[in-house]
Formats: sequence, C-alpha cells, structure tokens
Amino acid sequence: MRPMMDRETALGDFLAKHIIDRWQEDLLVINDVYTESRIQIEKSLAEAVDRVCMEALKFQQQGLKGDIQYIYFSWLRSSMLEQRAEYRIDLYDEKWFLDPVECAGSWRADFIFDPLFKRFSGLSQVKNDYARKITQMDIERIMQIEAVRYHIFAVEYLRSEVASLLEGKGYVQMGKKAEIAILAGEYRDQSEILHGGPESVQTEGEAGVS
Repeated sequence: MRPMMDRETALGDFLAKHIIDRWQEDLLVINDVYTESRIQIEKSLAEAVDRVCMEALKFQQQGLKGDIQYIYFSWLRSSMLEQRAEYRIDLYDEKWFLDPVECAGSWRADFIFDPLFKRFSGLSQVKNDYARKITQMDIERIMQIEAVRYHIFAVEYLRSEVASLLEGKGYVQMGKKAEIAILAGEYRDQSEILHGGPESVQTEGEAGVS
C-alpha cells in the first residue's frame, strides 16, 4: 500500500485486490464441493424438511395446527457472525405469520457459504497492511454485502430441489392446502416464490414477495 493512502483510497484498493469478482472463484469451489458431496448435501436438506413436516403433522393430529399453506426458508443473517449459513424452515397454516403454533426447523447451507467464510477469515490479517485505514467492522460489513450473492445461490439451489422435497415422507403425510406455497428469503422480509403461485401468498401488511 502507498504510505500516504487515505481511507477512501485504501478502501478502494482493498476492494479491488481482495473483494471484487472473487466470488467467481468461490463459485468454482462451491461447484466442486457439490459435485463431490451431492448425495450428503441433498440428504441433509431432505431430512431437515422432513423433520419439520413431521412436527407439523404431530401438531395437526393434536388439533393445534391447520393444513399447511406456507413453507418458508429464511436466511438468518445473524448466523454469519458465527461463520454459519443457517436457514430457518417455518411451516404456517393459512394464517401465515399470525399462525400461533410455531413449527420450525433449520438447514445449513455451509457448502455454499464456506468459501466466503474462508476468504474473509484471511482478510483480518490483510487489513493490517492498510495502516488502520481498514477496520474489522469494515470487513464484517463488506462480508454481509457479499453474502447476499451467496444467499441468491442458496435460493437457486433450493429451487432446484423443490420437486424432490415434494416427494418427502413428511411432506406427503402432513395436511396441506392444495395451493401451498414454498418461499425463500430473509427472516420475515422480502421473499421469493419457489413453488406455488402468487394467489397462494398473502402479502398485505405481512411480508414482501417478489
């Protein structure tokens, strides 16, 4: 780094050398890991969904929950601080977020986010080259921004697995609406429909759906 580099210039240099377009290299790693561990990865997702569907069935048998109308995968940003990529899986009846009976599980998409975590873990040392112009807070903030791209990868992976998930034992057995919708997004925030149609998603005053 040039000795008289100001903060703005230092940040630009840091982004150019260590951030911009590096996700493309990570994408190759993600693809290699998926190719090598595809069976385990698919099994992990299927089992996570099956567990929460079976829990919903239990609640239904107890008369505590109606037919499921929404399955919502939500990215928990807070998990990023612990080097985890956790997605919460919520099952709601027709009352959506007003469903009083919580029925939730989790799935980890670490195979997608791990290259990001590893790359950024090394940047804590790299920042020392910038004479305190780059802080740890800067690195954490940049990682949160970069992580959105990996979240998009995870959503597309979930989309590719929907057909298989619809054949799961728990999904088949639990009570569900004919117009059931499967969505993915951030927790109680903007979401994207992976299965089902807009007519099956309530949005007014509750959540944004793209």
